[in-house]
Amino acid sequence: MTQEIIKVEGMSCMHCQLRVKKAVEAVEGVQRADVNLQTKQVTVDYEEGKVNLEKIKEAIRETGYEPI
Repeated sequence: MTQEIIKVEGMSCMHCQLRVKKAVEAVEGVQRADVNLQTKQVTVDYEEGKVNLEKIKEAIRETGYEPI
């Protein structure tokens, strides 16, 4: 299991937070996503053999936010 912290630009409300969490957790291989609106960060636990960080970032981009 790998854990990464991704900064996300553009989140400003609880709806944004839930949207990002749902999108990241829908990626196959992601076990958990904890989205912190205050720090604008997503902590992701994922299986490295099933998914890579770029796929997770792409899921965030598809929701309309920009991972850094």
